Amino acid sequence: MKRFLLLSIFLTIPLTMLSQSLSEYQWKNRLIVIFTETSNSREFQKQMQILNKDQAGLNDRKLKVIHVIPDKHQIVFPEKSGWQNSNLYQKKESKVDFEVILIGLDGGVKLREIKPVEIEKLFDLIDSMPMRKAEMRRNDN
Repeated sequence: MKRFLLLSIFLTIPLTMLSQSLSEYQWKNRLIVIFTETSNSREFQKQMQILNKDQAGLNDRKLKVIHVIPDKHQIVFPEKSGWQNSNLYQKKESKVDFEVILIGLDGGVKLREIKPVEIEKLFDLIDSMPMRKAEMRRNDN
């Protein structure tokens, strides 16, 4: 039991560090953070093609998309920003060349994938979250 608890604490440290780096968005936006080795990654291009299929859906769910490469990051949706110096890439916990992370309004990591994620999967997951359900009820009134 102690070993499991220590392992659980150890595994959440990098996620917490990543979330703290993006804390300015907490309670304002959900984030899709895409990590790649290079700015012109094929997987990144594919992920963006998938996301661009429903920009209205991204806006409705308060999503910002952030592209992270070693030493830099930029917002790519809803409006593209310039590259900014960043240590976000160093805070990711996996060693893969491509990773997509969904961060909820509360700053918690909700999804982590090492291949492009279909928009339906993202939307279904977000729409099942309590805060999103409350948003949809408010919008219906």
